[in-house]
Amino acid sequence: MVVLFVVIAAACVCIIVIGTAFGFRKKSDPGILPLYQDWSSCCSSSCCCRETTETDKQNNLLVTQSSQEFFIPKEKVKVQPPSRTHSSTCPPSPTGSNSGSDSEQGSISSESTNGLFESEIGAVKPDLYAKSNDTLVLQHEKQGKVKKLGKLHFKLKFDFDKSDLNVNVIQADSLPKMDFGGSSDPYVKVFLIPDEDRKLRQTSVQRRTLNPTFNEIFKFPTTYDELQNKTLFFTVYDFDKFSRHDVIGEVKVVLREIDVSREVDVWSDLQPCTVKQAELGDLLFSLSYLPTAERLTVVVMKARNLKAMDINGSSDPYVKVSLLQNGKRLKKKKTAVRKNNRNPVWNEALVFNIPTESLKHMSLEVTVVDYDLLGHSEIIGKCDIGPLCDGTGREHWHDMLHAQRKPTAMWHTLHD
Repeated sequence: MVVLFVVIAAACVCIIVIGTAFGFRKKSDPGILPLYQDWSSCCSSSCCCRETTETDKQNNLLVTQSSQEFFIPKEKVKVQPPSRTHSSTCPPSPTGSNSGSDSEQGSISSESTNGLFESEIGAVKPDLYAKSNDTLVLQHEKQGKVKKLGKLHFKLKFDFDKSDLNVNVIQADSLPKMDFGGSSDPYVKVFLIPDEDRKLRQTSVQRRTLNPTFNEIFKFPTTYDELQNKTLFFTVYDFDKFSRHDVIGEVKVVLREIDVSREVDVWSDLQPCTVKQAELGDLLFSLSYLPTAERLTVVVMKARNLKAMDINGSSDPYVKVSLLQNGKRLKKKKTAVRKNNRNPVWNEALVFNIPTESLKHMSLEVTVVDYDLLGHSEIIGKCDIGPLCDGTGREHWHDMLHAQRKPTAMWHTLHD
């Protein structure tokens, strides 16, 4: 009995060991799984039995269109399949088609056809816009044989921010010979008529040339509406140190006939002067500065052709010289009165003490006055001398600084 029990127990242990080993093999090796498990998992889903929808076909189409490879010598590039071209800058919709709003948004083309830039918002025509560097040539009718007086080049532009008319006198060309040496010493005076400030605007003198270059800008404070009733005059003179300045010619510009809201480049022939400016006379005086003594000496010599201020057709002139620092009057001195004389001679020296370091801030105002015993003395005319003045006033001051200790004399045309 004992032997039989041991045999039966051993057989049971062997069966258990063999069964356990077979179970682990089933779990670790999927190759031996029953095929019916795959078929049962597949049949549990009903999607394989229904027909594929249209959306699934499109999705499957996007998946199946994989990247293609194109081989170029020494280079391998992946290229995606060609896609649809969209006329809108908006990205395509997920379904691959454009919506109604996308079709309405057209792209603007930069292609040019016959000089016009076409787009769906209209055509741009550059020819309609005026160019800022246009040149205007003022032509005048010639009556008979007229002597050629040369040409004047200038630019005009109205500054709306500062309410100024900017006049740029650039150059003159082919001026006539006015001096014995076969040349001229030209300068230009600019007048705006009528003008309220009455300030003299004059270029510097260009020595011994018939084709001078000025490049000087003058400003006339006024409004744009007032310009429509004003006329601009350019008068070209030949400077003469010891005699009367000769008029070469003039240019007349009626401002209502020119659009100065933008810069206008103008060339014009010089014409003989038709309207003679009111002559107030000329004054001759000399300047000298002695640095060691810090002394400025003004010698008033004489005047000529002074304007008649009295009823009897004469004048009683004297000269008043004022010393100014940055426009502020510091001192003034005057000559004696010359009775009933429109061409007086004084030869009087007026002396001012000026430190050398302050000389660059100084200027002189020389005024010719008609003396009246009973009433108020009237100003005949004046001229300004200094480093910031225009024309002969600035030139005379510079000549004095370059020729220190030596008097330099110059004629000055009086203005009101």
